[in-house]
Amino acid sequence: MKYKPNFLIVGIAKSGTTSLVQYLKNHPKIFIPNIKEPRYFSYDHLKDKGYKGPGDSATKKIAIKTKESYLNCFKQNKKNVIAIGEASVETSYYYKYTIPKIKEELGDPKIIIILRDPVKRAISAYSHLIREQRETLSFEDALNKEDWRKDSGYEFIWSYVDSGLYYNQVKALKEAFTSLKVIVFEDFINNPNYYMKEVLSFLGLPEAHQVNYEQFNISGKPKNITVNYLLNKPLRIKKILKLLLGERFSLKLKNKAQKLNLEPIEISDELKKRLYRCFEEDISKVEILLNKDLNIWKKPYT
Repeated sequence: MKYKPNFLIVGIAKSGTTSLVQYLKNHPKIFIPNIKEPRYFSYDHLKDKGYKGPGDSATKKIAIKTKESYLNCFKQNKKNVIAIGEASVETSYYYKYTIPKIKEELGDPKIIIILRDPVKRAISAYSHLIREQRETLSFEDALNKEDWRKDSGYEFIWSYVDSGLYYNQVKALKEAFTSLKVIVFEDFINNPNYYMKEVLSFLGLPEAHQVNYEQFNISGKPKNITVNYLLNKPLRIKKILKLLLGERFSLKLKNKAQKLNLEPIEISDELKKRLYRCFEEDISKVEILLNKDLNIWKKPYT
C-alpha cells in the first residue's frame, strides 16, 4: 500500500530543519523517510534550468523525480502511524511552483516552516557551501555575485539574501494551506521541549517526548580538508556503518567529528549590518503577518 504524506516541513534552509526531523523521527507515531530531502515538488521546475552551480548536479542526481518514486518513499511497516511527512527546505523558496503541485497531489497537508535571523542564516548557508568546498569567493564577493548566480541557474542555497526574504514565502503558504505552523529558530533552540510539544500537538499528537537540543548539519570552515571530505562525501563505508549503527547514532558521530574539524567563519560587524539592511523591511512585514515581535533578529544590528 502507498502512503501520502499529511505534513511537510518546507523550509527554511539552515534554520534547524535537520534537527527537527531527527527529533520527530524518534516519535513512534511519526514516519519520515530516510531520504533527507526528496525535493520532488521543486524538481520539475528546476530540472532543465536549475542545478547549474558548482556541485549542484549532485543535488539533481538524488532528487526524487517521479510521483511513483515519491510515494514509494512512504512505504512503511510501522503500526498506528498518525503523521507521515518529509522535509525539503527548498519547497518554500520555490513556492510559486511547489504550492500548486502540492495542492494537486496531496490536497491540504499540514505545513511546518522554521524561520531564522536572516543574517545568521545567510552566513550559515555560505559556511555550508564553504564546508562542501563549493564556494570559493569571500562572503562579500559572493553577495555581490548573487544576482548573476541566480540568473545563471545556481541552486537556491547560493542566494544568500534572496533565500532570507521570508515574507512572500510565508504569506503564500499561509494563504494556500489551512494549517501552517511557523517556528522561530531562536525560540526553538532556547526551549526545544516546549516547541516540540507544540509541533506534536499541531500534528495531532498531544503526547510529547523530551529532547536535548543538538544542532545537526553544522557549517563552518574545515580545519582538515581530507577529514571534511570523508565526513561529507557519500562513501560506501559510511552506508555500511549507518546500517550497523543506525541512522541517528551515525549522524551523532558525524556531528561530533564535524564540530572538531570545523571552525566558524568570521564576518565583520560592518558587513553584517549592511546585510541586515537588505532584510530590515522584510522582517517588519513578517512581524505584522505573524503578529510576532522579531526584535531578536534586529537587536544585534541596530
